[in-house]
Amino acid sequence: MKLRWIVAWVPLAVGCSDPAGDDSIFTSGADAGLTSTGEGPGGTRGPTAGGGTEGNDGTAAGTATAGETTSPGTGSPPIFDVGTMPDGGGNGCAQVACGESEWSYIWIANSTESTLSKIDTRTLVEEGRYYTRPDHSGNPSRTSVSIDGRAVAVANRMGGVTKIYALPEDCTDANGNGIIDTSAGGAGSMVPFAEEECIAWHTAFPMATTQRPVAWTSGVYNPVTCEYDEQTVWSAAAFGTGGTWPCDGADGIHVYRLDGETGSVLEDVHMPDVTCGSTLGPYGGAVDFNNDLWMYIWSAGTIVHVEFETLNYETLPGGSYGITVDTSGRVWVDSGSRYDPMTGMWANEIGNLPGSGGAGIAQDQLGRMWTATQGGVGWIDMETMVVGDIVPLPEGGLYRGIGVDFDGYIWAVMLGGTTAHKIDPVTYAVDTFVGLNSPYTYSDMAGGQLTSVTCNPPAG
Repeated sequence: MKLRWIVAWVPLAVGCSDPAGDDSIFTSGADAGLTSTGEGPGGTRGPTAGGGTEGNDGTAAGTATAGETTSPGTGSPPIFDVGTMPDGGGNGCAQVACGESEWSYIWIANSTESTLSKIDTRTLVEEGRYYTRPDHSGNPSRTSVSIDGRAVAVANRMGGVTKIYALPEDCTDANGNGIIDTSAGGAGSMVPFAEEECIAWHTAFPMATTQRPVAWTSGVYNPVTCEYDEQTVWSAAAFGTGGTWPCDGADGIHVYRLDGETGSVLEDVHMPDVTCGSTLGPYGGAVDFNNDLWMYIWSAGTIVHVEFETLNYETLPGGSYGITVDTSGRVWVDSGSRYDPMTGMWANEIGNLPGSGGAGIAQDQLGRMWTATQGGVGWIDMETMVVGDIVPLPEGGLYRGIGVDFDGYIWAVMLGGTTAHKIDPVTYAVDTFVGLNSPYTYSDMAGGQLTSVTCNPPAG
């Protein structure tokens, strides 16, 4: 289905959110479904609450299916603070730097379909599906949501970064017909790339043989305009000699910073001295509260840190499949290990969190790090490193994508399947979206990581 929007936009509040506690019953569209297990808030606002191999790397077959609508149940999760960043409310701003978000989407790459699904995290309805390259190819994977939730950037593993707007009000009537021509559903609703008016820009990297990391920087909140200025996007690519996404060329790795408004390359940091590891190369990336980039180099077993201000970079040994940065500036990988830049030391989990063969990792709003386990997800206390609970999920397979949305819910995306699960971090109730097509995705796909480090920087 192709949607035509005629709208007027009024700025809304975005950022770190607290819950409204609305236990609504949601209706799914024809291309998306919602099922519910256990008791929990479902689509409500709140709670606030190693290693491995790449495997099929997005090539597993899958078909989109539609689910049924059910009641999400009940629940009254606690309210958490919304950070220490100042807001813009004093000047009458509706959109504040760190306040309640009126919209919240998770963006999941349907890798072999070369599309990106936009799913409302509160209603579990897919509101759009988009091609990620002009040739309707590209094999997208990592996604990153901007601090205001108004856009996503997606990296194509075959090269190229694309920005897509979340809100039709931000889209451009490029053909001048007085309406916004855009997708409004799931499978089969895609608008051709050249006609999709919610695609803001695409920056091609035609010589790249592998391009995976992507991460927004926060930008600077402007209390006069009530918007974030100077937002940029980190990405990294490598250049090889042939084969399947090799990183074995003499040119080595390049880290790019793109203009968030135009997609133009602002910075190109060449790293010929950084060992690529012969396969896949730059793998995952995340930013800290300084907007520095931290990325893992596949098969080299190293992490690269690039400073935002100086563009100086360093390489340190260690790392694993998924990577994130917590609110204290410490780097986490999915094997349950934590690197502290202040001490230069690694720490490991205390207990047994059974590994999953490679997955994402994400910090929730309760001071815990979540990653995939065998057949589900589990968490580690961020300070003590003690392993907590394990939450089994329906399919019992590998949940490669792990993320946290603006409201603090945990998301787990089934590798190569059709489902994404939304987990209440307090009650462990699970709601399920059905309708994806062979996703291979993990990263800050719902915006929780960037929001967390921006709105809750360490004291001092």
